[in-house]
Amino acid sequence: MFKRFTRTKAFPLLVIFIVLLLFTMIYSSGVLKGEPIGKMFTTGMMSKANWLTNFYTMVIQVMMMVGLSCVLISGNFDLSLAGQATFGAQIFAIVIAQPWSNLFLAAVAALVAAILFGLCNAFLVNKIGLPAFIATMGMASVYTGLCQVVSGNNLISVNNPAFLAFGSKTYGPVPLMFIVAIVILIVFEIILFRTRFGRSLYMAGGNPTAARLCGLNPSKLRVVLFVVNSILAVFGGICWTAQMKMIHPTAIASSAPNMTATAAAILGGVSFGGGTGELLGPFVALMLINVFENMLNILAVSDYWVIVAQGLLLIVSLIIDYVGVRRREAADLAKAMSA
Repeated sequence: MFKRFTRTKAFPLLVIFIVLLLFTMIYSSGVLKGEPIGKMFTTGMMSKANWLTNFYTMVIQVMMMVGLSCVLISGNFDLSLAGQATFGAQIFAIVIAQPWSNLFLAAVAALVAAILFGLCNAFLVNKIGLPAFIATMGMASVYTGLCQVVSGNNLISVNNPAFLAFGSKTYGPVPLMFIVAIVILIVFEIILFRTRFGRSLYMAGGNPTAARLCGLNPSKLRVVLFVVNSILAVFGGICWTAQMKMIHPTAIASSAPNMTATAAAILGGVSFGGGTGELLGPFVALMLINVFENMLNILAVSDYWVIVAQGLLLIVSLIIDYVGVRRREAADLAKAMSA
C-alpha cells in the first residue's frame, strides 16, 4: 500500500508539506536564536491558536475543493462558488434572525437556495449550451450582485446561540466543523472509487462520447454535480458565518477560498480537462498551500505578496496539469500508432 501511495501525486506534495512545516516550526519557535528545541512543538506554527486558525480557514476550502474536484473530474467547471457561498449564507442569516424561525428553517431555506443555484448553472450549460466556464463566470457576478442588493452592502450579524456554539465547538486544536468537513471528504472519496456514480464521473470527463454510448446521460449527471457542488459551497459559507458570527457580501470573495480550492484540486492531481484525479491529493495540496501562506505570514511577508503567491501557485498548477495532459495524449497516440 505504501509503495502504491508513493506513486500518487499526493506523495511528493506530502514531502514538500512536511519540509515546509518543519522549516516554519523551527523559524517561528525561535530555535535558530537559541530557544530550547522543545519550543518547536508548543509555540509559533505549532501553537494551539495557530492550528485553530488554520483549521478554521480550511473548512470552507475543503467544502469547495470536494465539490469542485468532482465537477472537474466530470469535465466541467464552476467559478461561482464564492458568490453562492455568500448568498446562501446571507439567506441563512436573514431567515434565522426572524422571530418565528429556528435553525431547521434557516437550514432548509439555505438548502433550497443552494439547489436553485445549482439548477441555474446546469440550465445555462445543458439547455442554453454555454460552456461551464463562461456560464458560471457570469453567474458569479449575478450571485455577488444579489448579495449586495439583499444586504445593502452591509454585514448581517448572527446571534443564534446554538448556531454560534457549533461554530466555536472544538476538540483540542481541531474545530468540530473541520471534523465534519473531513467526514464529507471521506464520504465523497468513497463515492468516487466505490460507486457506479463515481465511475460514471470519470467516464464522462475522460471520454464524453464513450460515456453516451455506454448509456450515461451527461446532462443529468451535470445537474446532480452542480447541485451537490452548490450545496457544499453554501454549507461552507454557513460554516464561515458560524466562525465570524456575521456575513458580509464581499468577505468570502476577498479571502478567495474558491481560488485556493481550485489550485489545490489541480495541484493535487485533478485534471482541468476531466477524467482523472481523486480527493487525497487535493487535500494534501490544500494543507501545503495553507502552510505555505502561514509561513509567509510568519516571515512577515506583506499580505499583497501573499495574494501574488496564491495567483502564481494557481498558474503553476495549471501549467503542471497542461503538461501532464499533453504527455498522456502523446503516450496514447504512440500506443495507438504501435498497435
